[in-house]
Amino acid sequence: MGDAQQVAAEIVRLSEMGPEAFLDTVVRYVMGGTDKRAPREIQSAALHDPRLAAHTLQALRTAVQRAKSYNPLREGETRKQQQVRIAPWRERIKAAMPPLEDIIEDLAHENAKTLASLDDDVFAEWWTGFILDDPASQYVEALAFRSPRVARRAADLCRLMLEEPVSFMPDPPAGESGNARKRRIENFRQRVESEAAFLRYAVQYGEARQGRMPAQPNVRLQALKVLGERHPKELMELLRQERGGALEQAAEERRARRAVKRAARQSAQ
Repeated sequence: MGDAQQVAAEIVRLSEMGPEAFLDTVVRYVMGGTDKRAPREIQSAALHDPRLAAHTLQALRTAVQRAKSYNPLREGETRKQQQVRIAPWRERIKAAMPPLEDIIEDLAHENAKTLASLDDDVFAEWWTGFILDDPASQYVEALAFRSPRVARRAADLCRLMLEEPVSFMPDPPAGESGNARKRRIENFRQRVESEAAFLRYAVQYGEARQGRMPAQPNVRLQALKVLGERHPKELMELLRQERGGALEQAAEERRARRAVKRAARQSAQ
């Protein structure tokens, strides 16, 4: 079997592993361990292949978070001593990340070029599919959509999604209750709002790179808009109350000014 065939077979084997087994395999590889089922050079090529690179990078990030689990406290060892022992282990894991990040950045760049070439309807379809699927599991796609090349286009769609979520959601299941529908819409909104936050940073980054000062979002206006969409009656009541309070305050100020003027005239007589 040639190297290319061995790498392809190793990619299949690694892809079929459960999350924990894959994580352990990645950690063992980075720390210099060997695997009887694949030579290190074959395993390296498989783990850095574009088909597995994002999965490998995520495993490394998880390993950093679980450093204590891979380096448990030894008998008679203090917590401080454990931290000292863990530090070089953690740095070795982190040192393995940059080559994978470069691979993923290249993939995201190519994906962004493809997204930029799509017409509006197809772009909206792809973006909606990304939102409906779990964005956290689509690392390369997320980077592509958040690139300055297409971030504003996706951000514009987010605004439409928040205004008319049902237009972008799949048809409801048969017999869906009112509460279930509300939960489904709310979950969709939360996903859109989460992605919109990332897109705002991407748009601002793109503006800054072009020498333009990024505009600050009008948070109050956005909050009022969301409140009006979700609770229109409550918002109208609040506005009436505030408007009434403002009118009363203005009337009180006018009365106070008239009183001051009367007092001034009386003192002058």
